[in-house]
Amino acid sequence: MSHTQIESDDDLEALEERLEHLLAAATSSRRTASGPAQKLATRPPEERQLVLHWVEVAARTNPEMAFQLANHAALALSLLSQRHFRAWIVAALDAYDRRGLAAGVALLKAPDSFVADDPQSTNSASLSELTGFLEKFVLGLGGRSLNIQASECPHTDTETLFLPLHIAQETSPELNRLIYRRLAAHLWGVTRFGSFFPELDDHLSRWPDRKRAALIYGTLENRRIHALLIRRLPGLFGSVTTMPSQSEHWNQAFAAVETLAATRDISLDWLHELYPVPLPPPPAPFHYGTFQADAALQVMSRRLDKEITLFRHLLGELQQQKPGKLEFCPSSANPRNQPENGMHFSLRLDGILLAPPDSLVRLARSIVQDIGHLPPELSHPAGSGGRDLAQATTTAPHEVWSGTYHEEGAFLYDEWDHLRQDYRKGWCALRELNAPSDDEPFVAETLHKYRPLVKRTRRAFELLRGGDRRMRKQSQGDEIDLDALVEALGEWRRGNELSDRLFRRLQRDDRDVAAILMVDLSGSTKGWINTAIRESLVLLCEGLEHLGDRYAVYGFSGMTRKRCELYRIKSLEEPWDQAVQGRISALQPLEYTRMGVFIRHATALLKKVDARTRLVITLSDGRPEDYDGYRGKTGLEDTRKALIEARQAGLHPFCITVDSEARDYLPHLYGPARFVVLDSPRSLPEKIADVYRRLTH
Repeated sequence: MSHTQIESDDDLEALEERLEHLLAAATSSRRTASGPAQKLATRPPEERQLVLHWVEVAARTNPEMAFQLANHAALALSLLSQRHFRAWIVAALDAYDRRGLAAGVALLKAPDSFVADDPQSTNSASLSELTGFLEKFVLGLGGRSLNIQASECPHTDTETLFLPLHIAQETSPELNRLIYRRLAAHLWGVTRFGSFFPELDDHLSRWPDRKRAALIYGTLENRRIHALLIRRLPGLFGSVTTMPSQSEHWNQAFAAVETLAATRDISLDWLHELYPVPLPPPPAPFHYGTFQADAALQVMSRRLDKEITLFRHLLGELQQQKPGKLEFCPSSANPRNQPENGMHFSLRLDGILLAPPDSLVRLARSIVQDIGHLPPELSHPAGSGGRDLAQATTTAPHEVWSGTYHEEGAFLYDEWDHLRQDYRKGWCALRELNAPSDDEPFVAETLHKYRPLVKRTRRAFELLRGGDRRMRKQSQGDEIDLDALVEALGEWRRGNELSDRLFRRLQRDDRDVAAILMVDLSGSTKGWINTAIRESLVLLCEGLEHLGDRYAVYGFSGMTRKRCELYRIKSLEEPWDQAVQGRISALQPLEYTRMGVFIRHATALLKKVDARTRLVITLSDGRPEDYDGYRGKTGLEDTRKALIEARQAGLHPFCITVDSEARDYLPHLYGPARFVVLDSPRSLPEKIADVYRRLTH
């Protein structure tokens, strides 16, 4: 059957009608039958409705998945609680999202094997319920971001943590979720603290039985990482104890690798001592996971080649922009052993210290995490900067899913499925592209056309500048706060303690704001709408320039989840110059608006910016929509979820739109006071300045 998704609501209604007809026919039949419809018809009405709901959800993903779900739902309902029935379906849909139709169908055809992994017990914990949390959890621990995928055998390949679908080792869901957190943290530690490194293959290949050597080394490294995590994360691992071995040789080795100064070199040294000694008993299930060196080394090798190539290119590109003696180096002798987010690097031009670009720092941290240091040859630009950027970063469509870094050509983001009530993992591939430029004087013409409006815009934003603010009810100050004094005396006469907050003082209200302006470049902005959006953008940039806040500008468009394209118009560090103005002049309507993924990317960018107030301002012409069924409630709910994620990250999202129907849906997405509707750019200053003041104060 075709993999084409069902996009039409009519198709979904027809499918549901056929299923209901099938159930009704099976219910009315007096014959003894064993088919799926007859079995499902004997289930309670609420369970049949539950199946119909999930068949509709699966049909939006793939019709064959919907058919297989309907075919095996009766058996699953007889084996699973409703909570685990949902977990079974979500696991199958996740398998389809990640590995294709065959993997998804295999899970749907075997609910009994799912039961074997997860007995019908309310005490188990499910990976499908924890994936989003665990991904954020390991990201918060530090190092590069890691994906989460299901696997019967927990391990890591340095880009993905493979965890079991279910854990039911303990007597409560809370304890089993704790096992998930500990297992994820341990596998993260294996990637973060150097257990895998490029020369490991050579070390293991020296032994007659390479597999045995890898098992010994992995056993030692697991103990080293475990001891390290107990010290770093005592709240998570403080109650965990390790059992001694019956072998004196192994106990001595464990003691050596668990010391504060232990590194992987200690494990390699003990490999010589322990190779002829019998292996100790394996640890408890899900304690450490398995140590799969070959898979990790293969992924690491591919990543290092791409990251080093791109690093050389970016450093060479920087050299072309800044002629002189350029040097990039770590700020400490052993950067990998620095605390999280303490892996700092310096950039010098002719001996003068400069702030290194974030893209170089991220690449350098990832390289150091893999090999323990930054190779000396990467400290200085080589030639023209290596291969062409297109050669270094272009990834074929079928290869997009093989990595997790934008250096490979794409960022991968989850997408919220409101019917599934879960994320589709790594569903959208987003690429950052350089915006085109032209010599059209659009910005100059706009500033001339709206000269009085430009003055009003600057005046409106000038009122937002930092100044002296009078602080009342202070414990120290330059003058008496008479209102506070009268209030305090009243309280004192009533027998309460006299307050010491009786003064007023002036305080400098310094601004610390960073904003990203996201410009909708969808095909629906053709004609006057595109012009209105660009003119509004010019006026907004003029106001922000006058205000002095840091801001970046990106355009967004694309077609389907595999081609979400973000165009760099202005970075936070870039000045408002002719190059940026030329890119704004060249902005043209393109394709569709898959808004959720772009908001998630803007959130990821701003989370890396050190600012007290961070804004995501979207300039759009209408509601989110894409070619592959991302429309209606599907697009709105994913966008709303992305905005909720942005607010949870401490950001302030806001929307400027020219869509006259926006009041029907923007309150649901942004809230009632976080958007403005423009009928023309002339209404921008009064509307946006007041909102901007409320967002940044």
